[in-house]
Amino acid sequence: MEQLNYNDDQVWDKTLENNTEKFFVKLDLTILNELVEKKSLLNDENPADFPLFTKKIEHLKNQVLLNGCGFFVIDGSHFKNFATSEKKSLCVITSIILGDLLKQNKKGELIVEIKDLGKSMKTGARYHHTREGGSYHTDGSHIYSNPPDYVGLGCINPAKKGGESKFMSAYTIHQAVQQSRDLLEILYQRFHHDKRGENNVGEPTTQFEPIFQFSNGKLKFRYQRELIDDGHKKANQPLSEKQISALNFLDKILDNDDNAVTYALKSGDMIFSNNNWLIHGRTSFEDFEDEGFKRTLFRAWIRGREN
Repeated sequence: MEQLNYNDDQVWDKTLENNTEKFFVKLDLTILNELVEKKSLLNDENPADFPLFTKKIEHLKNQVLLNGCGFFVIDGSHFKNFATSEKKSLCVITSIILGDLLKQNKKGELIVEIKDLGKSMKTGARYHHTREGGSYHTDGSHIYSNPPDYVGLGCINPAKKGGESKFMSAYTIHQAVQQSRDLLEILYQRFHHDKRGENNVGEPTTQFEPIFQFSNGKLKFRYQRELIDDGHKKANQPLSEKQISALNFLDKILDNDDNAVTYALKSGDMIFSNNNWLIHGRTSFEDFEDEGFKRTLFRAWIRGREN
């Protein structure tokens, strides 16, 4: 097995919450002035209009997404006087600085609204249309053989209660799975991942890809247990006892909250994460009855131009 290349900042656990300077970003006054003074240009969604902000995001990409803990949160309190459309546009601008936007479904949507539609994953619904928690996952593995490099989330409204974001490093997970080398080797083999109906006519209904893999000496990770369970049913290839044991061992690691950072999103917050080696989830939530206050986020999938 190839030697993993990583730095200490990429292996972390819950104690990272005590070092928020590694992921929580407050913009300086010169950048905030640029955004406020050019607010009328936000809806054009052109990063060239905001050179100071662009330089800051490029720095965060290199220092945090690629070589740091793998995710950053931009403090939403900066944007309390921004309209919803302006917050959404700022999330899009940030995403474009990081790379190229990817389609997220057959409809070709580049920006998707995350909102509970009263559905359930138990009946095959997409995670972002439910209020269910758990289900740690990487994004886009059901659609792309090479999933998005980065995921962006812009929070418009947090939930009434719950709905906290959770992140875990695949490098930390990999170290834990190494306790059982036989199981680790199984996770480097290919599994069927259900496409959740996002396949075109004539295309397979699953992606057949590994959970762990190497790319240029770096770890790549894709996972969502529900997609694998359903994918193997659709492919009519039942999981073997060894595969089930490996997946259960992985889930046990994911269930250990000491391995995860938890962050409660606030209105205006923007979170960007490295989808190649960060897995994320959320806690279940209770929402407001008023449609105008319901938990609402906007999501971008991003292909890094460094690839």
